[in-house]
Amino acid sequence: MRYIVLIGAVIALMAAWTGAWLYVTGQVRTAVEAYIDEDITGWKINYKTLRIGGFPFRIKIDVQKPRLVLSGKKWTVRWETNHIDAMRNLWQPRHVLFDLTGQHQITLNRAGQTHHLMHDNDLAMSSIEIDEEGRLRLLSLDITSPELEFDGKGAAQGKRLQIHARRNPNSVRNVDLALRGEQIAISEIFLSRNLNVLWREIQLLDLNTTVTGLPDDMATAMLASQWRDGGGTVEVRQLRLQWGEVDITARGSLALDERMRLIGALTAQIKGHEKLIDLAVATGGLRDGSVIATRAVLGLLAAAGGGILSVPVRLQDGQLFLGPAVIAKLQPLALD
Repeated sequence: MRYIVLIGAVIALMAAWTGAWLYVTGQVRTAVEAYIDEDITGWKINYKTLRIGGFPFRIKIDVQKPRLVLSGKKWTVRWETNHIDAMRNLWQPRHVLFDLTGQHQITLNRAGQTHHLMHDNDLAMSSIEIDEEGRLRLLSLDITSPELEFDGKGAAQGKRLQIHARRNPNSVRNVDLALRGEQIAISEIFLSRNLNVLWREIQLLDLNTTVTGLPDDMATAMLASQWRDGGGTVEVRQLRLQWGEVDITARGSLALDERMRLIGALTAQIKGHEKLIDLAVATGGLRDGSVIATRAVLGLLAAAGGGILSVPVRLQDGQLFLGPAVIAKLQPLALD
């Protein structure tokens, strides 16, 4: 009799758990389909099939042929891939893991011109957490062996790329953003002949920032010019760049001017600054008449620092100043 009662209790518990799982999966399907069908200006999602599984402890969503189209007045961006897997544990309803492994196609149309980007990887995982009010709290993306093609030509590839975004606890309009890339090789197609050997591979890019002035609702579309006009800035807490024979660490603040060019000020420590001068000459940022003076001034400053150039960096009026020397011209950023 005792065993019969125990077996009955187990069966009842399994039935209750199965019912709860089916109820939750039904709610998830309804929420996903409602979100996809929601009429959001400039935002359209569709897919071929959507399957839900993961019993007994998880909710797993498999989406085949998803497509996202974002559109503005003068531009359209279309993203599509073969499939995406999303998974969450029943006891962690606000934490979702995404498997983005595989090939992703992005089509950009701006001012009548169309470009095609193709991203591929060996492994790509993303983690998203939301708070009690449904707002994004944390987003992480980890990609192994990323490769990028632009209009059918190899553009770049790397060993690993990581991106982390976290809503700053001090303000809902600030986001802490971190980016780390390892062994990023840039195709010679996108480099001038003078840069092919010296500047083809970035050994390390490690960037930690806080982006201020974002909208309260992170899902709201926002033009870069609106962000600029609202006083938005990028506070660079730490930048580490190892590129060729140059090793740079820097921190400071950046924004956009009225012509959508970068402005701001940083403090930097640079090892191998001579190669930066070579880069400026190769790209036309430094003219022949100022090269000798620039080398002399920066050389003296580096010698005073034991071979490490500690210097203020200014971005102003479309020019990049390394100490007193102008080493590059800054072009407007096409972000709107």
